[in-house]
Amino acid sequence: MGRQTSIRTDALAAFLGRIDAALRSSDADAALGCIARSFDALIEESPVYFGIYRRDAPPLVLGPDAGDEWNRSYTDGHYLLDPSYEAFLRMGESVCLLPGQAFPRDFRSSEYYLSYYRPFGMVDEISFLLRLDENSAAYVSVMRLGSAKPFSAAECQRLESVLPAIDAAMRHACGLHVRGVSSPDDASRALHRHLSAAFRDFGKDALSDRESEVTRLLLKGLAPKVVGRMLDIAPGTVRNHIKSIYTKLSVRSQAELLAAFFDALGGEQGREHETE
Repeated sequence: MGRQTSIRTDALAAFLGRIDAALRSSDADAALGCIARSFDALIEESPVYFGIYRRDAPPLVLGPDAGDEWNRSYTDGHYLLDPSYEAFLRMGESVCLLPGQAFPRDFRSSEYYLSYYRPFGMVDEISFLLRLDENSAAYVSVMRLGSAKPFSAAECQRLESVLPAIDAAMRHACGLHVRGVSSPDDASRALHRHLSAAFRDFGKDALSDRESEVTRLLLKGLAPKVVGRMLDIAPGTVRNHIKSIYTKLSVRSQAELLAAFFDALGGEQGREHETE
């Protein structure tokens, strides 16, 4: 069960019963429902979101909430800036990312968080990244929304300790969902290529290579001081780069920079649809 922590016997029995039900299920959505309910035995009731990250395609969103506004905008390109997606690209084995591990420092004051996460009421998140193969991983996002309190240290320890059980149940559920589908279709791959290119090339006609590096890190929600540490450049140099970026791209703030990027994403998707 992973790292030892205090879980009441009755709570553990309830959790394992729901995981067992997920493993016995022959229906993907039913299995996901059992996994979602399993968390209720360990923590206060929290919304749970499911999906599959893929290296060569947009995320595949699973479960009954797959078509809601949050998930639609996520797969339209917001995932490229998400710290969880970034962690997926770097990951080796399955992990449980606690709030302090999932987000970069100062992320909750970033424009990406304020414009995407905060309007949906997200105040805290624990993310399971569960390796399926070298090119994909399931994700399970356990959220605190609205007026809910952030996860306590005890809740974090409990969820971290059940990583192996969640890993096994999600492997089963994902296998049911994608049975017979070994890889993304051509349209999904093409969309990912276009979205990734839009991110990589955003502002390239106006910006220097270093300014483009700074821009991509700012879009991901990193604070200027963190950008400086990552690129090993002085704070004053970062400020000068940001001033130059804003001038060249005709924006006045990080919020306008982010809006300009999402406008570029929308245009890229429109051109992609025209060529289909």
